[in-house]
Amino acid sequence: MVKITIISAEGGSTIRALKNAVEILGEKCEIFFLSDNNFLLDGRFNLDSDLIHTRCGIGDYLDRLTLYSWQFLNALEVEGHIFINHLKTVYASSDKFKTIKILEKNKILTPKTALVRDYDDALKFMEKNNLNFPLVLKNSFSKCGLKTYLVKNHEELKKLTKNAIWEGKLIQEFIDFKENGVYKDIRVLVVDGEVVGGYRRVSSDFRTNLHLNQGYVEKLQINEEIGEIALRCAEVMEGHIMGVDILPKDGAYYVIEVNSAPGTKGFRQIGIDADEKIAKCLIKYAKV
Repeated sequence: MVKITIISAEGGSTIRALKNAVEILGEKCEIFFLSDNNFLLDGRFNLDSDLIHTRCGIGDYLDRLTLYSWQFLNALEVEGHIFINHLKTVYASSDKFKTIKILEKNKILTPKTALVRDYDDALKFMEKNNLNFPLVLKNSFSKCGLKTYLVKNHEELKKLTKNAIWEGKLIQEFIDFKENGVYKDIRVLVVDGEVVGGYRRVSSDFRTNLHLNQGYVEKLQINEEIGEIALRCAEVMEGHIMGVDILPKDGAYYVIEVNSAPGTKGFRQIGIDADEKIAKCLIKYAKV
């Protein structure tokens, strides 16, 4: 029997569902909360585990830069633990600009994007790419759709880029993926080289994240092109478990983000047992 540890900052339905799925398959699973007051991360700290699945990385979440979680994971890496996903993948997918660079280098279609220092950089980006408003501005390490803005004029752009050099801000071409008055993007889950399923997130807001408690999901019949894009994203990001977010527009598919710790709530809502698929993947690599 193997022991899998899920590391989390705050918990949630996906973490509980994954723990349950691992235990149903006959293996041990422990949830380790970084908020637990019963431990101290010193030089002798370690975990008793055959494999670690982290649901936290580094990000700007509710005005908190979660650097502690990243240092916690790095300390465990020194102890020789196996991680799924690998920490290299967790970091690359946490950094939205690095993600875009990796995808572009591998000829995967993405919105035009730049990392900006200030308003002048934003103007250079618009001029170079012949773009007008609206534009998207987001923090490169933001999570769950937070600190993502649709910028509609120069006044807003000046305000939102004021401290950009200190906050890691991206400016991005706005892909208008609205259909019949609502926004419908695509989330595809890839686990261990297999497309598990997908759905469309439907919202009145261009930020379709389910975490924002808005909108709903529709089951998606994944065509060959979408499936190949998702598999290719997981491959180039070196991800065993990967959520791929895609914007459909005029017959093209733009990848905007990948997620190394995708939620499974949406899949449960459409009858896909993503938790079991992920649990089997974790158990497989824990036994290697």
